Amino acid sequence: MHRVLTPDSVYAHAKQLVVNGNGAAGRLLVDSMVAAAEPGTPAYADALYWRASLSTSTRDAERDLQRIIIEYPLAPRSADALLQLGQLEAARGDRAAAETHLERYLLENPSSPEQGRAGLQLVRIAFEQNDARQGCIALGRALHAVPADQIELRNQLQYYSPRCAGVDTTSAPKPVAKTEAIAGKKAQHAEGKKSKGAPKSDTAVHVARGGFTLQVAAYSSRPEAEALAKKLAGRGLDTYVVGTKKPFRVQVGRYPTRAAATAAATKLKARKINGFVTTVARDDE
Repeated sequence: MHRVLTPDSVYAHAKQLVVNGNGAAGRLLVDSMVAAAEPGTPAYADALYWRASLSTSTRDAERDLQRIIIEYPLAPRSADALLQLGQLEAARGDRAAAETHLERYLLENPSSPEQGRAGLQLVRIAFEQNDARQGCIALGRALHAVPADQIELRNQLQYYSPRCAGVDTTSAPKPVAKTEAIAGKKAQHAEGKKSKGAPKSDTAVHVARGGFTLQVAAYSSRPEAEALAKKLAGRGLDTYVVGTKKPFRVQVGRYPTRAAATAAATKLKARKINGFVTTVARDDE
């Protein structure tokens, strides 16, 4: 009786081959999985992720990771791809791109156990660019995310604390929830100015009562956000893009209570779409 190999077991075997010094065989195995997967499916995104992870070429790895976060933003590996891409960009000195992707990772994955390490990398990038204010803001957020028992990581973060003495962070960007509330009000005001007969975009902010929403993604460019919103709208979801500047956030639905939004998030997750509950402004009465 032959044992049926699952994709996960194949990738685990490929990784082990690379670790054991037989990288060519491991990468060939992953290449076969890419060739066998159907483009446009989660399996294809998974194969791209593993090809990037085991690649000997930084350029090839970045290309595959970029494809995942742009073409497959809802794939299970999209968060890992985003973090890995930011780390690769930071390693080769592209600080601006790394900062964008790490900030997006932190925004889209608030409960990730990698919040602290991603935050540390963001802190380093900011100070390398002599942006003390941004570095201190990132430092405060990272220290808040790292549990007290992760002593080594906290020590690495605390190393930067003396640089924040006297740095004014009081004019820091408003918390995400408040920023979304303001952006939501602006969008609603703009929507109200449109004539009743004007056509509405698939990604226009939907005016609906409710103080909570589900955020599913955030992008540094509006076209990327609108592309995902349009794709989700095609799946029957009430989607809209929030933000007048980056990050442009893709959100689903409006809900009157946090409990209702949490229940909706559970249903959304069953459809392989991850979203977290956040606050938005209620409609003007």
